[in-house]
Amino acid sequence: MIDWSQSPRHEAPISRRGFALVAVLYFLVLGAIASITVVFSMRAATRRGGNLRTDARLIAAADSIVYGALANWNGPARIRQPVGSTVRLRATRAGQVLDTLWATRLTARIFSVVAAVRAEAGGGARRVALLVRVPVAQPRIRGALVSAVDVSIGPDVRFTIADSASCRDTTAAAVTLAPGAALSLDSGLPNDQRLEVRIDSAAADSAAYLRIANLAWDELARRADVRLAPAAHVAPASVMSGGQCVEGDGNWGDPIDSTSACREHAPLVYAAGDLTIDGGRGQGVLLVDGRLVIAGPFVFSGQIVARGGIETRADEITISGSAFVWRASSDSAHASGSRSDVVLTHETTFRYSRCDVEHGIASWLEPRAVRARAWTELF
Repeated sequence: MIDWSQSPRHEAPISRRGFALVAVLYFLVLGAIASITVVFSMRAATRRGGNLRTDARLIAAADSIVYGALANWNGPARIRQPVGSTVRLRATRAGQVLDTLWATRLTARIFSVVAAVRAEAGGGARRVALLVRVPVAQPRIRGALVSAVDVSIGPDVRFTIADSASCRDTTAAAVTLAPGAALSLDSGLPNDQRLEVRIDSAAADSAAYLRIANLAWDELARRADVRLAPAAHVAPASVMSGGQCVEGDGNWGDPIDSTSACREHAPLVYAAGDLTIDGGRGQGVLLVDGRLVIAGPFVFSGQIVARGGIETRADEITISGSAFVWRASSDSAHASGSRSDVVLTHETTFRYSRCDVEHGIASWLEPRAVRARAWTELF
């Protein structure tokens, strides 16, 4: 007979061994989970660190592109850009990084410059934008011809005002004279020639002639791109080589051909004395410290300031922008003198265009960031 009241002595040790095995397995699983968590955390931290380094590189690249655009600002091109339009200035690839630069003209003076940089491998992208203001000078006097001296106009001379709201030309006069300056019209002037003449005391102020875009005459003379000796004769023309515009004393840009490589070349030209132009074309700003004589067919876009008078002696002369005539430096105490007079003859056209005036001075106008509204976008 079997006595069931007695239990086997080996059952308790087996239960304890089973419990120990379960405990060991439990702690092994916990350790594995902890190890896996640590590994994934380290990988995530490494990935985040890599992303941060990539972000930093992309932002630095975008910043460099934006401020590089300011350092290499193409004033003549931007001043001709229509308000509300966007122009892509750059689209390049460096290794696995793509970058693009745009400029949007918001107002006559305000531009938005945006640089977008994208890393192809990780797909990260960053964009930096700046609002910049171009210090376009407000002209004190508007007119195709502004003169502090006597003006004589022949029968074949024409004056026009560009009817353009974007250039704000409609309120300009054809001729603006200082008080005391006389105007002589040839009796053969046709009846359909509507010549609006204004008398403005501001035209007697030397600052209207000797200060342009907040720079004094002497400073402009020092900064001139082209310097001409007294009594010089020139026939400027655009010069190109290998599809590139070649700058030089005889190259004043090309205001006629919109496809020319010299389209945006608008130099500051200074003549240290009398200047005779035998024909050609040019644009920018022309400062003449003596008398300006145009003796051949000539097209010019921009601003002309002559301190010794202007005389035209040929047909097919067109000045688009504005021409200012001050008194000769040796005759500054008098309202006018025979050598300071403006004598316009032959087929000569003066067309007032504020856009062309601003285009002429744009080459030395440097944009500045609007600090209160500069921003960086991360995405």
